[in-house]
Amino acid sequence: MDDHDSPEAGCTTHFATLLIKEFLKEKIKLLDFPYLIRLNPNIPWKTRGNASIKLIIESGKDISEIIDIVWNKSLEYTEKISKAKKYNRKPGLAIAKYKFTDSWFYEKAVKDIVPLNLAKEYAEKNGIMIKGDRGIIGSIAAISYNPEEITYELITYRPEEEWSKNKREIDFNSVVNFENKYFPKVFENVDYIKKYLLISPHGHDPILYGIRGIDADILIKGLDEIKTKDSIDMAMIFKTNQATDSHITHKNYFYQTTEIVGKVLMVKIIEGGDVIINVNNESVLVYKETGELNLASKYLRKGDIIRVIGAVKPSIKFGKIIEAERIEILELNDKILRNPRCPKCNSSSESLGKNKGFRCKKCGYKFYGEKIIEKVPRELTTGIYQSRYYRHLTRPIYLDLIRNQTFNEDQISSILNKLVNYKN
Repeated sequence: MDDHDSPEAGCTTHFATLLIKEFLKEKIKLLDFPYLIRLNPNIPWKTRGNASIKLIIESGKDISEIIDIVWNKSLEYTEKISKAKKYNRKPGLAIAKYKFTDSWFYEKAVKDIVPLNLAKEYAEKNGIMIKGDRGIIGSIAAISYNPEEITYELITYRPEEEWSKNKREIDFNSVVNFENKYFPKVFENVDYIKKYLLISPHGHDPILYGIRGIDADILIKGLDEIKTKDSIDMAMIFKTNQATDSHITHKNYFYQTTEIVGKVLMVKIIEGGDVIINVNNESVLVYKETGELNLASKYLRKGDIIRVIGAVKPSIKFGKIIEAERIEILELNDKILRNPRCPKCNSSSESLGKNKGFRCKKCGYKFYGEKIIEKVPRELTTGIYQSRYYRHLTRPIYLDLIRNQTFNEDQISSILNKLVNYKN
């Protein structure tokens, strides 16, 4: 399912959690945790979080009955809560009767632009039932998501009477303590430089906070350890593709996240603090807001060999640019050639031309010799420099991903029942 949020209210994960609650009432078994799948972050017309949801269920009900339950709940949610029509949202659903093993469509949706007609053709060819409009693209992508590496996110929701509040009252120190206690199994929940929480949105949507990590059991402990004055009415834990670098491709078209390797030809600091780098005649833009990445880029010099990962965007000023989110310095140009010293008086010399030798600048003595390779100090070292602000899909440098945690069906059922009925 996809496209159940709007600038006014609603959230696809919230809709999914309400749907899970309904499924559990209807004795429809969830075979796994729900999946939260982030799609291509560069799509200009994407929704706020650009994520779709997958549920894997088992039921004795006829498939048409399942479709009716989901679609009716979708209509109710988008009409009463998210006001989808008002904001031209176009929710969609996709349902497959069997485990889907082809990941091609997901790979396309997380890295590229997918036309609606392609989604419909793919669904028909592969026996996927669809309902709705543009949201079917993300829905089919969710069905074809078969991860090798995952992370988790625990999301808590506010009761409807509190959705009108923009500000959430979450205790900063409790989040810091939680992350320090379990790091690196929890990650990117606090901006320690600006002393700012990264777990809480702003606006009228139902989400109170979402905490990220690689261990579901630890994230569930966050319900007790993170303190808030706000009310919590339901929670849910999602398996996600967040922080897995799934969006990176070696292609180099607009609205993709590309990876290029090349030699620095030029570095220029633009007024305001942004940096433009020419790498193999590609324009790489490093925004001031990227913090340490921007600072490191200012110390690059002609001849350095770097790997750049970033979004390919159109620019009025530069034409085509790559907005850098990560730069890996592979080789530093830290050596220069100097003319040899005069063998008579040890003063500096000047070249007389190719294969013509050198002349001492002080005493005028002419001699033959070889240029001297001299290493110069640099303010940088080889290694990875990354933007201070991570996109959902960007993998932190320090993060070791997991293949999967194993939970049996009884454990999953117990956890989901606890979360959909959770109140603080």
